[in-house]
Amino acid sequence: METRRDPRIQAKLQVRIAGIDANGRQLLQVVTTRDISRHGALLQGIQGTLKPGEIISVTYKNNKARFRVSWTGNPGTNQAGQIGVQTMDPSKCIWDAAILPPPGADTYRT
Repeated sequence: METRRDPRIQAKLQVRIAGIDANGRQLLQVVTTRDISRHGALLQGIQGTLKPGEIISVTYKNNKARFRVSWTGNPGTNQAGQIGVQTMDPSKCIWDAAILPPPGADTYRT
């Protein structure tokens, strides 16, 4: 089990991402979450190359926030096309707060 700031839950939500990829090209895609927490998410279905540290916009329903890419899946593995993101504004949660577990230790296992 990894140490995380917030507990995660498995959730398949459709989100829009926007930003600039590692090659300087505009990135605008609809992808899905694999799991979410109050301050981050694991996104899957990414087409293109993003690198840790890059900033993207994530929109869920009518909620939008900026996120920093913290992790990317390696090409050629079953994690290819996945990225981990953390919010740039910890006071803002774009997910439905009612479905999230209360703050505390993360017990989620992949």
